[in-house]
Amino acid sequence: MVAITNNKGFPLALVKAVENDSYSKGRADRSVTGLLAPPRQAALKVIHEDVLTEDVADRTYALYGQLIHLLLERAGELDRNALTEERMFTEVEGWTISGQTDTITLTEEEGWVVSDYKFVTAHKFKRDYSGELVMPPEYEQQLNMYAHLLRENGFKVDGLKIVAIYRDWSKLEAKRDGNYPQLGAETHDVKLWPAAEAREFMAERVRLHQAAENDLPECDEEERWARPDKYALMSTPTSIRARKLFDTEVSAVTWAYESKIKEGWVVEHRPGVNTRCENYCLVSEYCEQFQALQKIQIVD
Repeated sequence: MVAITNNKGFPLALVKAVENDSYSKGRADRSVTGLLAPPRQAALKVIHEDVLTEDVADRTYALYGQLIHLLLERAGELDRNALTEERMFTEVEGWTISGQTDTITLTEEEGWVVSDYKFVTAHKFKRDYSGELVMPPEYEQQLNMYAHLLRENGFKVDGLKIVAIYRDWSKLEAKRDGNYPQLGAETHDVKLWPAAEAREFMAERVRLHQAAENDLPECDEEERWARPDKYALMSTPTSIRARKLFDTEVSAVTWAYESKIKEGWVVEHRPGVNTRCENYCLVSEYCEQFQALQKIQIVD
């Protein structure tokens, strides 16, 4: 159990809301969302669970889950054609895995559609230059593991949907940019994998987490949300914005000379960062890999 602190002096109401979060994975070894976490991170949480603390300031995001519960309750979706917040269980590779769907709705074909509600930034679902929406892979993975859970519990799954509620949506930005979400909330279809693919994906995630409990793996760049070093070409030493970013200092200097940039420009080194480790990992202070990466950055 992670102890909650309030070092930033948040209002008591927010402190109590965080402390009284009713979320639980139930009597399971992992939840679906837990399986999506880096195996190293999950294993370190188990090892250090008795000494872990988290400040309310870093837990306010968790309140969005409670807001979803209130939203569904107010919407009155508890009818004969829909089930809300159903927690289901299945056995995978000797572990009990659980998952709680926000809403599953019965279709005319006697199948079920899973809808998962997300409070996210509008940038999460901004379309690319071709106008194509790119579904965050972790959302596709999460919902297809829910689909596997449903099938294992006797449900026929016909579809998956994300209901995205944009917490920073701007009407002005929507008018200015056609690739920006045009509404404050949107429903997006999620690709439904074949049953065998979803089953194997969950089994592989379980095997990775089981192995991590015996032999800690290192988190890769994707798991660390790593951003590499960049070299910014600045028009002057006091410029606020970079004229162009480069992967190496040599390429920045070469481009400046070849483009015949006027004198006075400079190249600014912007060290890479491990975003998850530095800002979103509860066990980073106990992680030898992260400590080693920090020492490398200091030396550089």
